[in-house]
Amino acid sequence: MKRDSANWVIRLLFSLLLIPVGAVLILLEIKGRAGSLLSNMGLALIVAGVVSSFHEVVLRRLEGHQIADRVADRVHGKLKMSPLAATGIRLVTPVRKSYDGYCTWATNAGHQKLFFAGRSVLHRIDKGFRLRGMDSAEEVISRRVCEGASLRIMFLDPRSNLITRLAKEEGQTDKQLLGDIATSIGICRRVHDILRDRRLPEKSYMEVRLFDEVPYFAYHQVDKTIIIGFYFSSVVGHSTAAYEVLDAETKSLFENHFLSMFRRACDRTLLKIDPHGGDAELDHGLLSELTRSLSRTLDGSQAEHLIREQVQTPAIEG
Repeated sequence: MKRDSANWVIRLLFSLLLIPVGAVLILLEIKGRAGSLLSNMGLALIVAGVVSSFHEVVLRRLEGHQIADRVADRVHGKLKMSPLAATGIRLVTPVRKSYDGYCTWATNAGHQKLFFAGRSVLHRIDKGFRLRGMDSAEEVISRRVCEGASLRIMFLDPRSNLITRLAKEEGQTDKQLLGDIATSIGICRRVHDILRDRRLPEKSYMEVRLFDEVPYFAYHQVDKTIIIGFYFSSVVGHSTAAYEVLDAETKSLFENHFLSMFRRACDRTLLKIDPHGGDAELDHGLLSELTRSLSRTLDGSQAEHLIREQVQTPAIEG
């Protein structure tokens, strides 16, 4: 910038210098000391000096503004066609169990596209609601279904051979992890009890499946908003950070990952509500298998209590 300014000063001084030099040549002719050739050269130098000075002082500045305007217009046009946007993921909370963003869907109404996945995701959702003095998970889920929401829910199959490994990674015992999963299963059962024989809106949809894979992330999708949490060794999942996925390409990557897992778990559907006015269907055979499997690790009465406990629920308009 300083160099450009210095060059401009030199050009301007040279242009101004042409004017007195031309004047000297004209004076020499007037005194009879020079011919008409020098006089003409002097006049030409004066004209060149005036024109050049005017260009440097006035026209060049106007041209600079015009060029700047043209560049600004082009940049603005390109930004309108391809706006700058943040990409990747960003930290939204260092500890995801206390993140209020996980609860926004509970207080909304109408149709929403919801997809929740984690090792014992419904257990964690229920705890978050109760800590905030909200309704239980089964009450909120039932109400949202009656309002026409679309839900996909997926958590770990308690019969999986991965239980011991995953519990150890999070610093839990097998019983602690299985107890959390049993609570999630119980929530599904109570959602079915609430919605059984209830007339639901045609756009309502819900499907709960169990997966038997290593879950690398916890997944929370509300329409186009996607929050993920990572599972790290020796840290309980809900104590890790939560991140929001920002750009469409990364959102598609995570969404397709969990949709693929969801499709692979098609033979482990615990609860289902078909769209177009379908009834809530609980797979009682699968529920019995899960209860027997849990009873072998948990105390039998504890498993029954977690899965079959009835919660007083208010009437739901639907």
